[in-house]
Amino acid sequence: MTLKEILDHYKMENDLNAETITAFQNDNVLRKALIAYSRENSNREFALALLDKFIALREQPNGEISIEDLMLACLNLGLQNQVNDCLKVWEAKTVDFDTFCGLDIQLLPFAGVSETIEFLKQHHSDEAKKALEYVIGCLEGGDFDDQSYYFSPNSSPWFL
Repeated sequence: MTLKEILDHYKMENDLNAETITAFQNDNVLRKALIAYSRENSNREFALALLDKFIALREQPNGEISIEDLMLACLNLGLQNQVNDCLKVWEAKTVDFDTFCGLDIQLLPFAGVSETIEFLKQHHSDEAKKALEYVIGCLEGGDFDDQSYYFSPNSSPWFL
């Protein structure tokens, strides 16, 4: 499957089928094409749908979505640059113990660390408070010192 075929199918069917999920899991060229596409184009609806699908699959008893797949979908959503989507990335990070430990926190403040902290301070949900506390701790620990690695068009994160 090509990225164009996947995007066309999603646009027509508003669905991410098993073939699409398998393609993203197994095809590194397709994964890189998705990120290249998202660096140049806004398609937040697709990005949200992909991350939602991956989260739902990870929540299943067999958890057939890897942490690397979740990170791909988080980066893809982050490239849409909507600060409020940091809570969706937090949701992915907190699916289970393994995702909490394995999903890189650097994917959460994609709109900027300061901007994310300010957004989380203004959002009063329990999850926003937990995310805020964690992000501040990570900031103090230096986890965001090389934030550009994830979002720079000149880099290719390890999970691609």
